[in-house]
Amino acid sequence: MRWENYILRSDEKFMPFWNEYLAQPRDILYIMGLGFDPRSVVGISNIYGVKSTGLRDTLIVRYYKNEKDKFSSTHPKVVENLSTLTDFLLANGHASFTEKDVIFRSDEDTSITALQSGGIIASTSDIEQYSDIIVDISAMPRSVFIPLIVKLLMLIDGHNATSGATVKNLHIVVAENPSLDGKIHDNGTDEEADYIHSLRAREISKYEDQKEVWIPILGENQEEQFAKIRKKLSPVETCPILPFPSENLRRGDNLINKYGEMLFNDADFETKNIVYADEGNPFHVYRLLNKTIERYNRSFQILEGCKIVVSALSSKLLTVGAFLSVYEQKTLGKNVGIMHVESLEHALDDDYETVKNEVEKNHKLFEIWLAGEPYIGL
Repeated sequence: MRWENYILRSDEKFMPFWNEYLAQPRDILYIMGLGFDPRSVVGISNIYGVKSTGLRDTLIVRYYKNEKDKFSSTHPKVVENLSTLTDFLLANGHASFTEKDVIFRSDEDTSITALQSGGIIASTSDIEQYSDIIVDISAMPRSVFIPLIVKLLMLIDGHNATSGATVKNLHIVVAENPSLDGKIHDNGTDEEADYIHSLRAREISKYEDQKEVWIPILGENQEEQFAKIRKKLSPVETCPILPFPSENLRRGDNLINKYGEMLFNDADFETKNIVYADEGNPFHVYRLLNKTIERYNRSFQILEGCKIVVSALSSKLLTVGAFLSVYEQKTLGKNVGIMHVESLEHALDDDYETVKNEVEKNHKLFEIWLAGEPYIGL
């Protein structure tokens, strides 16, 4: 496995890692989403708060439902986060940010998110002067950060394979907070589920006997998306992944209660198919998915193999684990993809302000080192 050996630093180990890492000169491009999410500026304020030398450039990604939305009034929480970021960069002597806009829907009301996300970093020349590219996904939708990370992995792998002495590093940073995730809901979703760009499973023709297996990673407030994805599929088996261990030890039970009717009414679901993955370790999900995909391909080998559909309906951290597995399995020729229902808009629950202080003290920062120095020569 490409990431059999990995570097993950979380919570109390996050800042010691960055203090040690930035003791050497590093030229950083920090790519971050900026929306209403209270976690938008948590990562950058910690990392850029370390006194060190080297470039510190910031690229923020803003989201708009359509072109008209760009000219509507900005959400107060977005204004607040923009102001916080601007003040922080100025106070710490860093250059101001540059901005890239991502439009979700075309004039014909079709999704163009993947096309827009692919333009955030167009080519190697956009990252040429940096030793380290950090992608902070705390306030990035899956349909944005997954195509972005695919593009960066390809560019950085290509550079590191041919550059000789100069190595570029790719880091993923995320501020996780399951209690905050439970306070965010979707205001509208796409009508149909579809594969995330660049991670599309090959369609099975009516002449093939490949079986379809669905692996949904379950999370809060995603029942509508679950139902829309299930409607598009005809799996012979459904293999849900639940978070355990987790901070809330009853989280897995609560999710089973939420999805129970949809799961237990399906003939393709059996309780023995439930898989448990560590809520705080994306590489645990990565390993479990790799083994599960391998097992199903082996089981169905006599029947021309199988098509495996993964759906990340959970936290950003577990989504990264799912992405890594699917990305790797596709390079090995497996028929696997990530199916997703795009959210058109997100919002905080109405009661959020009353619980804000209690919820926001639970942010945990994670550093995921995906490519670069530790992996050269492996």
